[in-house]
Amino acid sequence: MRSMTSRRNRDRSATPEQKRETDTAAARRIATLEQIVGDLQDRLRESEDHSRNVRDLSHQVLWTADPDGDILEISPLWVTRTGLNVEGSLGAGWIAALHPDDVAPTLVEWERGRTTCTSCDIEYRLKTHDGSFRWFRARAAPRLAADGSIVRWYGMTEDIHDRKMAEEALKHSEASTRSLLECTTDFVIVVDHDWRIAYMNKSAASYIRLFIDVNVGDGFWDVFPNYRDTEFEHHYRQAIASGEPVRFEAVAPGTKVWVDINACPSSTGLALFFRDITEAKRAREDLVRLAHEDALTGLANRTRFNQTLEEAFAPGAEGNSSVILLDLDLFKEVNDTLGHPVGDALLRSVALRLRSAVGEGDLVARLGGDEFAVIHREASGPSAGALAERLMAGFSDSFLVDGVAIKLAASIGIASPAQAPSSAEALFKAADIALYRAKEDGRGTIRAFDRPMAERVQARKSMKLDLEAALARNELRLVFQPLLDLGSDRIVGAEALLRWRHPVRGEVSPAEFIPLAEDTGLIVPIGEWVLSEACRHAASWPVDLTVAVNLSPAQIRDEILPLRVLAAALKAGVSPSRLEIEITESVLLHDSDRNLAILHALRTAGVRIALDDFGTGYSSLSYLRRFPFDKLKLDRCFVGDIGVSRPSEAIIRAAGEMGRALAMTTTAEGVETAEQLAWLRANGWSQAQGYHIGRPLEAPAVGALFRNLDATGARRAALRHPTMRRSA
Repeated sequence: MRSMTSRRNRDRSATPEQKRETDTAAARRIATLEQIVGDLQDRLRESEDHSRNVRDLSHQVLWTADPDGDILEISPLWVTRTGLNVEGSLGAGWIAALHPDDVAPTLVEWERGRTTCTSCDIEYRLKTHDGSFRWFRARAAPRLAADGSIVRWYGMTEDIHDRKMAEEALKHSEASTRSLLECTTDFVIVVDHDWRIAYMNKSAASYIRLFIDVNVGDGFWDVFPNYRDTEFEHHYRQAIASGEPVRFEAVAPGTKVWVDINACPSSTGLALFFRDITEAKRAREDLVRLAHEDALTGLANRTRFNQTLEEAFAPGAEGNSSVILLDLDLFKEVNDTLGHPVGDALLRSVALRLRSAVGEGDLVARLGGDEFAVIHREASGPSAGALAERLMAGFSDSFLVDGVAIKLAASIGIASPAQAPSSAEALFKAADIALYRAKEDGRGTIRAFDRPMAERVQARKSMKLDLEAALARNELRLVFQPLLDLGSDRIVGAEALLRWRHPVRGEVSPAEFIPLAEDTGLIVPIGEWVLSEACRHAASWPVDLTVAVNLSPAQIRDEILPLRVLAAALKAGVSPSRLEIEITESVLLHDSDRNLAILHALRTAGVRIALDDFGTGYSSLSYLRRFPFDKLKLDRCFVGDIGVSRPSEAIIRAAGEMGRALAMTTTAEGVETAEQLAWLRANGWSQAQGYHIGRPLEAPAVGALFRNLDATGARRAALRHPTMRRSA
């Protein structure tokens, strides 16, 4: 207040001249300020014009965005570069121009910048007018408020496509150059004529420095003194002297490292291309070992077995070698019941016992599955027969696997050069024949090859070839054995039985050719033919008569068996309810769940299922519980004991009572006397079949018989006619 008062006092006391000077000075200051403001305005307009010109002439797309990253303004060059309009690119619309592979990384980088309030720098591809993509680089910087938050983004996007393509081309060129420098090897060293190191590629320098210190310019033999007077120096000098490359593999002196070296001479010295092949060498050795070793047991495999057997017959081979083949009995049951891991462990245990039983000069091999083999050199120990006995004795004790004691047996076949031709192949085949005979004769059996055995095998092979052609030559046929209902004393159907009339051998027993068909797989096409033929003949019978057909385990394993059965019945015009499928317990011994499912499907379709040869299997009662059979057929071996064996009669009586309790039809096979028939009727059996009822008849005869039967019981009376009693 005092200063303002004193200023007014001075103004009052100032002279007119002083007042004029004061006013003039104020005017000059105002004019100066106006000039400054004008200059600033001019500079601002110039700056704006400059910015506008820079923006319009620049090859960069300039833009601004709000704090959230939505584009607020973008230069017109955007339209030229992308083909998108400005309005459609504002906000987040610009993302539409991005290459699909670049969308995610671009948004991630953008979000990082927004979160950290720091600059962004990213390269991506944008779509151009012609639909192609070009590379661009986008950079953005935030303008921050006093509190550190983002006020606005300023950014620019520049075309870097040509540079990017040049970089890619450069990378490709560098990669090609590096590939040439490596010369298909890992390391390169070049020495001049004075044996000084003139060049090392990076890989070579890094590798060698793991062992010794080395640099370009060092004397080669100073660095590698241990290589003097070795095969390395010999090969190097050989290459220089000959002017031709020399390649070799060797162990580096003083190490366990294997190297592969290619010494290439040139006008300036010697180029050494080398690589460490220690691991590759070890891998090759492992491959050789694995190629001759069974992976599961560590025994020799089939390849090594064959090679060793061939060597035993090579010229100059010493001593005689015998072959012993072993096949584990019922090993498949172990796999099915205890699982494959237990089965694998069991095979390893078997391998250990076999290895411990043979001599030092013998070879033990696993040929595959549960089949093992031994090449025994007679000069190295006991005879082949004695060794086979020792191998068999190894199965006397159980094998303990995962706390489970497993009892195994083996079938063994032996062949020695004394009984077989002197070739590796012939000896192995002889042992295989002996093994087959051992398996035929029962478990835990040893058989040695002999000539009669070979003759039987040859006859079997010949029969197999004949059986393969039997269908095409119409040598197979069906006969039908009538089936009597004991309650009504009427014929209710017949069982189809297969017969083979060989053009040379005449009638061949089914007991001879059916096992052969099952072993060779021929039973499947033959079985289909039997089914079709049985349905075809049954179509001409009275509609209340059934036809029974036996199916083998091989046929049951066919998952589309129900469709095949129904197709055969429908094609012949026979109702599925007239079909009876007879199976043995062996069908359910393996893959029982799957086989049961197939049987259920057949039964659902109306087909009746009969359990044949009851009483001769391993677990009849358990199968009766698992599957509701329609019929139980007692094996003929029990019927033959009627009137002879009280225990057998007790078994038959119990089986009949069980069948009735389970609502099954009970049928007795092999009825040959009136006394047997009377006993069965008195003890409640449902049906009977056998020579006393009627022998198997040829299809025309049984068809004629059935068509002539009346409905008043003549079916039973007709069976007493002599034509029904003679053998088919």
